[in-house]
This record gives sequence, structure tokens and C-alpha cells, in this order.
Amino acid sequence: MNENSILEQLKREALYAQRSFSTELLYQTYGKAQMARQLEALTQSEFREINHMTVYFMNTDKEYISHCNRDREFILI
Repeated sequence: MNENSILEQLKREALYAQRSFSTELLYQTYGKAQMARQLEALTQSEFREINHMTVYFMNTDKEYISHCNRDREFILI
């Protein structure tokens, strides 16, 4: 698998995780990006792109945060 296809696969996974509001999938995708970066299959800027689509997304996307807060309220009730 070449570097570009690795980046494209990670982007697809990140977008799917975003649409699913799945914290677990977002963290898994981020972990895959970390491993790919360590293996030098991603450049630093490509890694930052995936970081933005995963960790940054979880911390800044208002719809995602609202969804997570609703889930937490449901669990607490």
C-alpha cells in the first residue's frame, strides 16, 4: 500500500467515524495515524490532517459535543 492510499484510507475512516459520532472509531483512526507516522508512512502534515479530523474534531465540533452530552445525560438518568 503506498503512502497516498494510506492517507486516503485514514481520511475515509475518520469521516465515517465523524458521521457516526463514534468516539471509539475516532480514537482508533487516530491511533492508526500515529502508527503510520512512526513507520514514516505519513508525513507530519498528513498526520496533522488526520489529527484535525479526529482529536481536534472531538474537541471542537459542536454537533459532536452535543451528541456526546446527550448520550451522557441518557446514561445518567
